[in-house]
Amino acid sequence: MTTTTGAGERERAVLQRMTEWKEAFEAKDVDGIMTFYADGDGFSAFDLMPPIQFRGGDMWRQNWIGFFAAWAGAPSLEFADMEVLVSDRIAVVRLLTRLTGEMGGQHLDMWVRQTNCFRLADEQWLMFHDHVSFPTDFTNGQSLMALSPDKPFG
Repeated sequence: MTTTTGAGERERAVLQRMTEWKEAFEAKDVDGIMTFYADGDGFSAFDLMPPIQFRGGDMWRQNWIGFFAAWAGAPSLEFADMEVLVSDRIAVVRLLTRLTGEMGGQHLDMWVRQTNCFRLADEQWLMFHDHVSFPTDFTNGQSLMALSPDKPFG
């Protein structure tokens, strides 16, 4: 389900960017996926793997190279509960994302929380911040990787 708030044409453009980003992800296309991000130090990310934050495109590119190399075959994504909030020059997309495939000899099927922040630059929506996370059980410090939209509490 997709909920959008704001101007229709800008919403559609941001949703199209998300669809194209998903296609580049599933193709494990590092060069293609990097075209969705703001250049240089204008980009930051909080991701599932270390470090605690990524700053700049070169660091982010190296993350994608290592991430895609770990997959046997192509990973698959499913988007759910997507919301797009858009103004004239800034857009925020929040969603739940299901990631499936084989990594490190294991079949993975997990849901993550995702937030992408875009800015309009030269008539193109570019991500300037990417955030992906799992909820945490603070009683034991473990990430809750088995949660899903239909099982939000485990």
